[in-house]
Amino acid sequence: MIINSNSFINRAIRSLLWRTGVGRKVAEWFWHIRDNGPGYEVLYYHEEDVFDNIPTSFDSDLFNAYVKADNARYMRQSQFVVRIEDVLLEPERLLGIRAGREVVDQTVVYKGDRQYPYILNFLLKRGKRTMLPEAILYDGSATRNYYHHFVDALSQLTILPSSKIPAHLPLLITRAMFENTFFQYLYKRSSYFKNQNWYVVEPNEWIEVKNLYKVRALVWAPTTWKQMRLMYELPDKRPFRKVFLNRDRNLVGRYLTNEKEIEEMLRRHGFETVFAERLSMEEQTQLFQETEYLVALHGAGLIQQFFMNPNYGHIIEVMPANRLMPLYLWQAVKIGVRYFDVVIGDSLTGTDDKDYFLDTEKLESAVKRMLTNTSLRPVYGHTIIKS
Repeated sequence: MIINSNSFINRAIRSLLWRTGVGRKVAEWFWHIRDNGPGYEVLYYHEEDVFDNIPTSFDSDLFNAYVKADNARYMRQSQFVVRIEDVLLEPERLLGIRAGREVVDQTVVYKGDRQYPYILNFLLKRGKRTMLPEAILYDGSATRNYYHHFVDALSQLTILPSSKIPAHLPLLITRAMFENTFFQYLYKRSSYFKNQNWYVVEPNEWIEVKNLYKVRALVWAPTTWKQMRLMYELPDKRPFRKVFLNRDRNLVGRYLTNEKEIEEMLRRHGFETVFAERLSMEEQTQLFQETEYLVALHGAGLIQQFFMNPNYGHIIEVMPANRLMPLYLWQAVKIGVRYFDVVIGDSLTGTDDKDYFLDTEKLESAVKRMLTNTSLRPVYGHTIIKS
């Protein structure tokens, strides 16, 4: 019997079990997480402090404290190449299984909300079996999110040329991630990306690999972002637009209760309001390439500052007080964006905590400071980067 993993009933049962905590407890009991020992060979390993140059001099003391704590918490990061013997990869997320009930930790993307193979599918697996002598694990689930497409998937390609992995091995990716808009957009525009030896794992196709290679790049190194940008083969454009990147309340959460007031203020300073959710991938990329001054509500769309010309890019990120994150500040510093500031609104309130208020005068003050910035060196909050 083949388990239909995408059926509505199947997904509904899984969701119920996970939300109630029953599914998590059973998975934690059934599976054992491993990342070393017999069958694991580390071919390359390097550690580095990556956030020692991240400024904490913004107007919000709350945000400064949060960034400082996260800088310290995630400071020491690693990149590696590891070879793992005799791995069975399940078809939905390419989670690796060894020795019966051992889950290969390097194949798990989302470590916070831990991923486990689905037990019933594993016990009753009757799908197609494919045997491969060697392969590289690329992506089983990360590309469903644009942020993770860069951080957990694409970044891997930046260290393959210098790794000890044999050239031209198949790169494993699930059918769902291969067909994802983020993957296909790059696949269609980048000759380098398209010419990789992609092996698309079909639904219900279990993969047995004698030697599986897993790589992780030093994601927050400037060279990693530079190499990923080169893959997109972007034209060198001089930006000219002022954009307010709002969020469509009918499609996403975390929007402003006083967005009309904010839009009106920004319009007086020459900003147009744009909703990335309403644009195609091509239109979004063009938007960011043409944007010189950006005011953006915190969200995954801001990862696309990646496409801005860093020599001219000026950015203000807006976020609620109870949803603080330094991710896009980190990215801005690493790609060398000219200017990055942060304005904190009130805490999320309303139905399902989806909306928040932003002080218009506070944002306008930050906008004026951004528009009148004349420093030729990068500026982050009130810090001018000297070198």
